[in-house]
Amino acid sequence: MNISVDSNQPAWKQAFQEALFEIDHVNLKPKLETALKRVEDRLFEVRANPTHRHELIELEDARRTIVFLQEHDLKV
Repeated sequence: MNISVDSNQPAWKQAFQEALFEIDHVNLKPKLETALKRVEDRLFEVRANPTHRHELIELEDARRTIVFLQEHDLKV
């Protein structure tokens, strides 16, 4: 499924949204894996700079959601 993404959004958020809105079960797993990688990469960067507290919360929520979907093989 193609969704419109805001080019001003960070890459991790775009990948996360693409995974959440994926309706094809075959494409879901690789999109979740890509989103998790981008979220974890950004988490590493943000944790080094505590001034990005709001983004850190968003990233941690996104990571938990992705892991939940991967473990339970569910779709939102």
